[in-house]
This record gives sequence, C-alpha cells and structure tokens, in this order.
Amino acid sequence: MSVTLSGKSILNEKFVEIVVDENNIIVAKWKGYLKPEDLKTGSLALIDGIKKHKVTSHFSDQTTLKVLSKESQEYLVTEALPKIAQAGVKKLGVQVADDVFAKATVDKVNATLKIGNMEVKTFLSSQECNEWLKA
Repeated sequence: MSVTLSGKSILNEKFVEIVVDENNIIVAKWKGYLKPEDLKTGSLALIDGIKKHKVTSHFSDQTTLKVLSKESQEYLVTEALPKIAQAGVKKLGVQVADDVFAKATVDKVNATLKIGNMEVKTFLSSQECNEWLKA
C-alpha cells in the first residue's frame, strides 16, 4: 500500500508528486519509468522544498516506480542524494516497490549510499516508514 499525499504541494507531475505533510516530512511519490530529465526536475524541486520548509525527514514512495536506468542511478548516488543530505535531511525512508526488478535497482542505489549524517532505510509498508521517520 502506498502513501496518500496530502499537505503543501511542491510539485505535481505525471512522474512525481511532492508534498510537505502535516508532520513536516517531505513526501515524494515517484511513478513509472523515469527519464533522466524527469528525475532531475523532481530532485531539484525536492531539494528546493527541503530548504524552503526546513525539512529533516524525507519519505520516498517508490511503490509504482519502474526500473531506473544506469544514468538515473548514477545521478541519484553522485548528485541528488548528496544534495538532499546537504539540504538538511537526516532520515530518508524509502518504501520499495513490489516489482522485484525495481526493488533491485532501489537496493543497489541505497547500498552505495553513505552520505554525511543522512540515514537511509527501506520499508515494505508506508506505516513502518512513517513511524521510523517520526521517531
């Protein structure tokens, strides 16, 4: 079950919806096959939202995300995730897709992630992810 989005809208596109919820957690729901330019657009909006709202927790809902290209994986690890950490995020909770191939690419990205003070954990349920982010 994926997260229900409500709160202050940051970006609403066919490939991602980003909001800041009532707990001041920035939530991104990524959708489908992401083109590298879509991932970059979404990531930049996410980083701006983190800075603007002084967010320290990020919920990345990847339940409907499809396989990420090598280019997108590299962008996440080398550019987007370090900038998310630098913007102030301390906890990044990722709800993974049921799709075994999509999950494999998410796990590959997260396995290489050791950035500053940002802790990354993957979850199968939105409830577990939210509980960890709020703790």
